[in-house]
Amino acid sequence: MKSTADVMAHLAGGNERQRDAYRVLQDSKVMMNLAAFQPYPAGTVPIDIDIPGSDLDILCEAHDLDAFAIHIHRNLGNMPHFYCNRGTRNVDGTSYVTCNFQVDHWPIEIFAQAVPIQQQNAYLHMKVEWELLQLWGSEGQCEIRRLKRSGLKTEPAFAQVLGLQGDPYMEMLRLATWSHIELRDWARKQPSFFQFSSMINESS
Repeated sequence: MKSTADVMAHLAGGNERQRDAYRVLQDSKVMMNLAAFQPYPAGTVPIDIDIPGSDLDILCEAHDLDAFAIHIHRNLGNMPHFYCNRGTRNVDGTSYVTCNFQVDHWPIEIFAQAVPIQQQNAYLHMKVEWELLQLWGSEGQCEIRRLKRSGLKTEPAFAQVLGLQGDPYMEMLRLATWSHIELRDWARKQPSFFQFSSMINESS
């Protein structure tokens, strides 16, 4: 899942919730209205660890956040439960805009920074999470969903499974700097890998 088109195709051919997410994004014309800002579906839905109530996240690259906010208000401001927020990240001082609204039963969150999509933390988190899930298989997906249903956010859930110490968001970003081979070789040495492998073997 590299480009926006790849992710949209993945949703269109995915499970029931993913196909419904694709329908909502298409029918609401949200992606079309964001086309100038390289919109990218991210978060838990594309990687199939969402739970009821999970947001549909869309990342955007916007170098003029004031103009972005005006555009969003003009084109999507009539959506139910619409609101926007302007903030600054404590970690690096980067400014951002978030906009939230509802389409059908899906809460949607748009996150925009003056940063290329592939360098945004949410993209990097999703990328490394997807790679880990490919190693863990369906048992790993079930465990992440279980932890999320218990109240954990996504990155803390992964950190708990992996036994990571410290800030889970920063630790997951650290893993995202590794090559696929480095991540694979490290992950295969963790207890979680053997746990999920055992589950798979027992169920086969």
